[in-house]
Amino acid sequence: MEPRLCLLSQLIKRLQSQQDPTEGELYGLTTNEGQVVAVTLVTKAEGLKHDESLLLPVPFTCVGKFQVCKGEHAAPNLESGQVAVIWDQQEIHTYSKEEEGLSIGNYATLSQEEFYKSFILAKVHFSLDLSSKETSSSIKNVIQSLRDQLESPAACFRLHNTNLLLENSEEGILSLGGPVSDGEETVASVFKGSGKKKTTPYIVVSFQLMLNRSSETSTDAPVVRIDNRKTNVLSTIFSGEAVVYLEKSTQISHIAELLAQGVIQQLLLAEFWLGEQVSDKKLRGTLTSVNSLHFIAGHVVNVIYPNDVDDKYLETYRKSVHRALLFPSDRPMLRWANRLTPAPGSKSSALTNTHVGVKPSKVNGDVRIVPGTYGYHHYMQDRFDDNKWGCAYRSLQTLVSWFRYQGYTEKPIPTHKEIQKCLVDIGDKPSSFLGSRQWIGSTEVGYVLDNMFGISSKFIFVSSGAELTCKGRELLMHFQIQGTPIMVGGGVLAHTIIGVDWNAQTGDISFLILDPHYTGSEDLNTIQTKGWCCWKGPDFWDPAAYYNLCLPQRPSCI
Repeated sequence: MEPRLCLLSQLIKRLQSQQDPTEGELYGLTTNEGQVVAVTLVTKAEGLKHDESLLLPVPFTCVGKFQVCKGEHAAPNLESGQVAVIWDQQEIHTYSKEEEGLSIGNYATLSQEEFYKSFILAKVHFSLDLSSKETSSSIKNVIQSLRDQLESPAACFRLHNTNLLLENSEEGILSLGGPVSDGEETVASVFKGSGKKKTTPYIVVSFQLMLNRSSETSTDAPVVRIDNRKTNVLSTIFSGEAVVYLEKSTQISHIAELLAQGVIQQLLLAEFWLGEQVSDKKLRGTLTSVNSLHFIAGHVVNVIYPNDVDDKYLETYRKSVHRALLFPSDRPMLRWANRLTPAPGSKSSALTNTHVGVKPSKVNGDVRIVPGTYGYHHYMQDRFDDNKWGCAYRSLQTLVSWFRYQGYTEKPIPTHKEIQKCLVDIGDKPSSFLGSRQWIGSTEVGYVLDNMFGISSKFIFVSSGAELTCKGRELLMHFQIQGTPIMVGGGVLAHTIIGVDWNAQTGDISFLILDPHYTGSEDLNTIQTKGWCCWKGPDFWDPAAYYNLCLPQRPSCI
């Protein structure tokens, strides 16, 4: 019999990373089959002025409690149907409360990939006018009016590129179209094989919110009231997207209500920010969703920010959210650059995470791979011919892409010309270097990371390829602590190391290599099967060549 309780693997890691005693609530969902899936941790955070649950997507709800303690612990006080998870610095204990009383249970660990086999991410795009008087009562009235519309049949959701129109009513469907023939079909049957699923474990489908004014039945004539009194108006447009988790066994006719609740949750966050804008004019501006799906969290986090506001005014809020969700305090997870949907024009054409699906290493040692997302940059991309001279430039671009995807910077990937200009500007190269086809090495890569992005680097120098194979422990620690891709230059070639498999007992080692010398199209199958992204043994390195490794260091920031 399968355990009733499942814990997301990222939740377990975050729980076990806590050193100080703490407690809070478990959030997740109960599947249509009755299984409780605990997805995230929520605790009371000082300075957070809104309900912590608004940070989590629909249909996440409180499923129980968690506690971090040292040594012995008391039995948890639970309500019927709730579960508890306790970490005592040695092992995880779970409890559940049923009608017959409290019982000690067991649990199953659920990986992110396994979790997303049962769910689809639905994005609801919307643009709402939140203009109101600069009073809390007026703001509340505007939010309530929109909420009433969303909870009525006036709220319709059109599936992207189809005629399917879902209505928030008992029928659930206003018009059929695309893959849907009746409301009894499930999410799995309708969206099977659709949506965006490249190198990510989840499928995404998109809806557009449409407020159907014709559904209003009032026959009263409109009344215009003119008020000549002086008043201040807070003019705000809220554009964004709500992200909702749809269980694949859910019937299509039932999802409009979930989509509406997702938008309402965004509205309640907007109400908080409107109140902040009234009291602090530095925070004024249109509001935009910045929904984040970070690999550390394993789930979407709902945040919205005012546009065109200095980031320092948002940092205090981000710190409060990090504390509420027990996120690390030394890395960005909720910045603009962390958004689930990239900003217009910021998406790269480069494939991401090309190592996913490659044949595993045969060393059977301790495997460490770059966490998060990176872009694979190689020769001839972006219609730029750098064949036979630009490999280190491309490796540098891959390194920068990792920092972009993880939210450390919003600066664009530098072009070859911009890289050269940086080296000329700092005095490392003469002016004749600009526009040339001259190579660069790991030292120059470090200079550019430091001067263009404020990222420092460590360097490893070895006198032969054979000596490089003796650096397994150092590389393992780098991927475990820093987690950034490594640029390695030797002879006339440059490569990117994105993982290592090292056996401490035998000394055997294998390197996960991203080769920038590939000149073909963005064909993942070719890249993986032809060895452009794969595990390489010690004989990959030239025994007669010197090698210099640039190991970028993660800045400590939030």
